[in-house]
Amino acid sequence: MDIGKRLKQKRQEANLTQKELADLLFVSRQTISSWEVGRTYPDLETLVKISELFATPLDDLLKEDSQVIKDIAEKVKKSERRKITSIILAALLLIVTSTSIIYGIKQYQHSQLNAHINQEGLRPNDLLNSTWEMNYTPIDELQQSILSFDEKSLVLWNNRNYVANITLDMEDEEISEIHGRWLEMGLVEGIATYEDVTIEVKGDTYIVSAYGYSQEFTKLSDTIIQDSNGIEYFKVFSNNTHDDLYSLAESIDQ
Repeated sequence: MDIGKRLKQKRQEANLTQKELADLLFVSRQTISSWEVGRTYPDLETLVKISELFATPLDDLLKEDSQVIKDIAEKVKKSERRKITSIILAALLLIVTSTSIIYGIKQYQHSQLNAHINQEGLRPNDLLNSTWEMNYTPIDELQQSILSFDEKSLVLWNNRNYVANITLDMEDEEISEIHGRWLEMGLVEGIATYEDVTIEVKGDTYIVSAYGYSQEFTKLSDTIIQDSNGIEYFKVFSNNTHDDLYSLAESIDQ
């Protein structure tokens, strides 16, 4: 006997009409009729209510109706999958939200720090989003140098004057000596990008640090700074020129 016939039998044994049973289960009479003729069947929650109403074990209601058991089992699996998916999505949302909050706090703290003006009138963000070009250098073989700052990184491009300082008849040791002197001064040849830039101010000096880079710049005027090697830079743009520098370096290499 399928569940529809068994449900009809239990209803009749309890002397209930389809309308009366429908009212007890908070469904329509048409729904009861559909169950009893086998067009549809109750969901698991309603089956539990029917089991309690007729004081009949749930397995007795489902006995021999393998299709209903199979469908209910599949719905239970889908429900469990939905629960697991909901838990995963909630966890991901929590992670994203927490990360956004932490990032927002750090950005606020960073902006507050950069907005601080010291007694010499210097602020860390004086250098952010700016481009500086070499104005003077005591280093003969340095032909050109440009600094480009954005909010988080520094692009540095140095161009050596090989014509005046490195000739074809130079020994390898002499060339290595020049290279070594550049390294001692913290200079690199060509273009380099330094991430996670932090800028502090101390007196009339900007202390710039990044992964693989450290330099101090003394403010000489609103538009001129000088690094610890005596190289002077003047401000040419109030924005970074990272992409332009890479394009320039590529064109020179070619």
